[in-house]
Amino acid sequence: MKSPRVAILSGVGALNTYNLTLAKELNLPLVTNLNTIDKTSEFYLHYDNEGLSLYNSLEQTKSAVRVNFDSPALHRRSKDRLLRQNLIKATATKQKQKLDVLDAMSGLGNDAFLLARAGYHVTMLERNEIVFALLRDGLHRGSKGLPDTRDALTRMMLIKGDFLKKGGELGTFDVLYLDPMFPVKRGTARSKKSMHLLQQLLGQTEEDLGLLDFALSKARNRVVVKRAKHSPNCNNRHPQISFKGSTSRYDVYLVP
Repeated sequence: MKSPRVAILSGVGALNTYNLTLAKELNLPLVTNLNTIDKTSEFYLHYDNEGLSLYNSLEQTKSAVRVNFDSPALHRRSKDRLLRQNLIKATATKQKQKLDVLDAMSGLGNDAFLLARAGYHVTMLERNEIVFALLRDGLHRGSKGLPDTRDALTRMMLIKGDFLKKGGELGTFDVLYLDPMFPVKRGTARSKKSMHLLQQLLGQTEEDLGLLDFALSKARNRVVVKRAKHSPNCNNRHPQISFKGSTSRYDVYLVP
């Protein structure tokens, strides 16, 4: 798939320094005029007082993708019977409470945050440099955020890299969590808009046939794979356990 064109929109004062530094780090063009971005780039990043955001320059309504671990919606999820949510039930083991989890496809980090709120130590791995930059910014702002956010972030660590290439260097974990980010129907909810925009940026990739076996080799207890409710099993392998919700499910593959 051809990589989408991405630019950095400059700011003013110290904010512009951040945008300039990011443009050099990611080797992306720095654009000064918003009106010309849609002619040169499909997406643009911009850092302002609210943090680093990703926009689709071709959309008339500029909805932003931003990592915000202080989000009220995310905190409601982290407090609303957290231990009864399918994500936590799928990852929990009877042998150990404070688990070491590798979130091998971190996306915007929401699931990693919920796992950390449940008391797990979570290593986030993200291969896309733009998503990595969004996560890094979210972690930085979150470290100065709400008390519950700051507490969760002490158990979260971010690493840049592709799981199939970098995973061999990271040792083993109690749980491997895989979220290949299944297609989301566009809706009005902010979370759906964010995921839709992120999928536009990343595109659809074929699932590696060796993904599940490699994940099992790095897990001490289980691999958990997030899927759309009616989508095929990962690598066409039947899970031992599956926790199903209204739109998604969590398939559990136990280590032999």
